[in-house]
Amino acid sequence: MKTIIAGLFALLISSAFLSGESMGELKYGDFRLGAHGIYMNPQDSDFDHVFGYGAIAKYKFTDTLGIEAGVDYFRWDIDEGDVEMPFAAAPGSVSYKEVDRVYPVYFTAQIFAPITEQSARGYLGLGAGYYEIDTDIEGHYDVVVDGKTYPFEITGKVTGQWSVHAAVGADFQLSTHIYLNVEARYVFTDIDREQTHSNPEKGSVTVKDTTSFDNWQVRMGLEYSF
Repeated sequence: MKTIIAGLFALLISSAFLSGESMGELKYGDFRLGAHGIYMNPQDSDFDHVFGYGAIAKYKFTDTLGIEAGVDYFRWDIDEGDVEMPFAAAPGSVSYKEVDRVYPVYFTAQIFAPITEQSARGYLGLGAGYYEIDTDIEGHYDVVVDGKTYPFEITGKVTGQWSVHAAVGADFQLSTHIYLNVEARYVFTDIDREQTHSNPEKGSVTVKDTTSFDNWQVRMGLEYSF
């Protein structure tokens, strides 16, 4: 997918600067395709900021009203310093590795400001989506009871939830068909983590928790207007 996104950026840039077309009057096409990069800063302290990328399609119903549909991709790792064990683990015995591949799918309704500049236009957006998450979890730790050590294995999964977001952004016309889009977005959502801790002698226990994943994003990309 990274190769596809990179190819799309190259195509848009070459179309903008090598086509020889003049910009002319500011004209918004009814339909656009684009690709963008994203900086995400989750508000929960368990997560660090991450970078991602995605693709969008836009359709304008009128000069001031439109809708956007898109899918993004993020990936992050979580280790033993970011999770809690349900038992008193022996010192230094905890090993935990979680890899989350996140695919937010979303829709945004947009209202554009009246045209006040020849090559720029702002907008506000409000939308909803769903965070699809593909997870790999593996880990182990030791529990010592009456001098005997019991090794526990960790398996599990992470599930995303529905989200809502608000956005403010602007389009800058680079050529007749090419636009630079810059947007700031705040997303409200949660994620559910489920962990199963098991030992052949002690049995197993499943722990579930819901973590806030509210985050703000800065997004920048290129769009082609048909």
